[in-house]
Amino acid sequence: MNKDFKIPPKSANDLTPAEELAKRLNCLIGKEFQLIGKTRTDGSNIRKLVASTLEQTPLPVAAEKDGYEIMPPKGKGIPKITREFVDTYIVTSGTTYNLQVWNRIPASKTLLIKLGGNNSLKCNDVRFIFVRIDIGNSVIDSVVILTPEYIESNFGKFGKPTIKHQLLISSKVRKEIYESEEKILFYPDSKKLSYLLKHDFEPPKENMINEPSAQEIFSLQLIKELVAKVLIGEKLDSGATKNRGQALERRVLDLLGYPSDEKEQLYGGFPDIRNQLLEVKVQDSPTVDLGKFSPEFEEVVIDDLNITTNDVRYLIALTNPDTEIVEGIIFSPGEKLGEVFSYVSDKSYKCQRSIPIEFFDKYSGMSVFNPS
Repeated sequence: MNKDFKIPPKSANDLTPAEELAKRLNCLIGKEFQLIGKTRTDGSNIRKLVASTLEQTPLPVAAEKDGYEIMPPKGKGIPKITREFVDTYIVTSGTTYNLQVWNRIPASKTLLIKLGGNNSLKCNDVRFIFVRIDIGNSVIDSVVILTPEYIESNFGKFGKPTIKHQLLISSKVRKEIYESEEKILFYPDSKKLSYLLKHDFEPPKENMINEPSAQEIFSLQLIKELVAKVLIGEKLDSGATKNRGQALERRVLDLLGYPSDEKEQLYGGFPDIRNQLLEVKVQDSPTVDLGKFSPEFEEVVIDDLNITTNDVRYLIALTNPDTEIVEGIIFSPGEKLGEVFSYVSDKSYKCQRSIPIEFFDKYSGMSVFNPS
């Protein structure tokens, strides 16, 4: 495969529309394709065939060498045909096709490639090209191109893998925060939460471990004034990261006006300060351990208010590992974290979704995109 396919487009807007990709790949219908029975080799051969076909027409303008940044470590989760942001899959026979997507959450908005300006390519921008092989005649029967949203809306959500959730904060972003005027990277609350917020300070009425109530949740803007700005330049208690995390949590509780006796016994659940939907983290290394829950996977955490991991607010204190002084802060709802930083895991993982073979049967002899 042409090595240029590994270079991303200059802009997300330069990607060839999927409808046009379907037209360009129509010439593959009826073309001979011999499966040899080795998954990796067959997969590589179909990818090369698709790439060489797309190469017959103009490709998107390539990004400059220094005009993009691959976010996941080692490029994990980046689609193989990066220039067109597509991955290819072989479909044969049976009753269901088990789609396996490695090292990314397909329908999420997690950042994969940062392009120039505000341009970026996310997980949900990847297009899936399914090439159906008629194994009896060893020819290509159909080409079906689907988006992650189409797959989830028609066949159900992708399964959640069991992984250790981590967030990677690059040294470049960290430096940008340190050099900013406030030394705070700030995003306002999620739209869903905005109707439940309180914008003027009154001492909390509930215990910090109690579930939040409407109009008793301090807005992120208010907490920024009460807490985030105060923390810049403060030194956390020395010791292990876990102990410094607890020290930070107690300090945040103090600044939010919770009684001193509540600070002695911390909640230990998710989010840390449940009454304020606030998760508190200390970071002095490239990765932040997110624990059991991660905004990468939207899950309901407060049933009564339908609050999800996307709505939970994250206060991440960027500390100097030598002085233990807070030099910068990330303050954001979960929904924004993946758009700025990269989610990583301690090992490779896959998300799976079964698609009935009868779905592909409908498009025999055709090359289609997100068929209705």
